Amino acid sequence: MTDKELTAVCGLWCNDCIPSNEKLYSLTSELNQLLIDIGFKNYADFKSNRVVEFKDYDIFINVLNAFKKLHCYNYCHKGPCSEAGCDPSCKIRVCAAEKGFEGCWECDTYLSCEHIEKMNRFHPDIKLNLTMIKEHGVDNWKEYRGRHYNWN
Repeated sequence: MTDKELTAVCGLWCNDCIPSNEKLYSLTSELNQLLIDIGFKNYADFKSNRVVEFKDYDIFINVLNAFKKLHCYNYCHKGPCSEAGCDPSCKIRVCAAEKGFEGCWECDTYLSCEHIEKMNRFHPDIKLNLTMIKEHGVDNWKEYRGRHYNWN
């Protein structure tokens, strides 16, 4: 994948996003299959009197299976990416397409854009990223990118 392909329309770096973390989804899938293969549900039922948390095993499996909904199989420029990770009808992607832009960095109003403002609440350096793309180009900006999420 090229830097251009890994740069989302909004200025996020796709590989920084949890829904694109292939290792995470590979491991959750592998864990789920292993638990099925060894019949861990029966073991959890049996041990639930001694390990009280095993009474919630079905909830754990539901959460483990919910990971599949987040997993991005495509990158932003290819369209809807996941069931729950990225919005299939992303307003930012639609807006850029309507304006004929590759990304928001081509728009003169990205710093005050209402769509970017909404993203900024969860992705605090999105405006910095857009400025870095505008300054360095979509193929040369990744080492200048900011934090992807509020917590990192």
